[in-house]
Amino acid sequence: MNPDGTANILIVDDERPLLESYAAMLGTRYDVATAATGEDALEAVDEKTDVVLLDRRLPEYAGRDVLAEIREREFDCQVLFCSAVVPDVDILAAELDGYLHKPVGTDELIDTIETQLDVRERSEPVQEYLRLERLRATLDDAQSQSHLSDSERYQQLLDQLEQKEQAVDSSQHTASAV
Repeated sequence: MNPDGTANILIVDDERPLLESYAAMLGTRYDVATAATGEDALEAVDEKTDVVLLDRRLPEYAGRDVLAEIREREFDCQVLFCSAVVPDVDILAAELDGYLHKPVGTDELIDTIETQLDVRERSEPVQEYLRLERLRATLDDAQSQSHLSDSERYQQLLDQLEQKEQAVDSSQHTASAV
């Protein structure tokens, strides 16, 4: 975040018109950088980056590879896939903070970014719980319940959510008792 409180957003998409459209939508509210390739994204992301909107399908890098490199470099930013690919349980294998399914309008983009910025201010257990809850909601919206109920990975997500919720409840109860 900049000293004036303005968030730094990196938008990564190989479709130039869409990239420019998202930049225009967000540019009046945030400091926006853009990248049309995974390589450019990895050059643009740094310790000042707050949120990355990352396309899953890029010409030379998969979005998952760019995400993995961002995590390996230990940048403290929220990373969301912003993709036309319908999300499935495979997204649970990535260290992803959220998912936007294209097309995405201005209000949804801003609401999602504001949520991500708010989450960054929370404790680690709350951040993790909210991350998992957003992924669950994304999958619930994108896939049929019969498909999800057949998925072992989705069932593991539900178990993790229950454990995280108990941990968050327990820590909040302990904090309020002090």
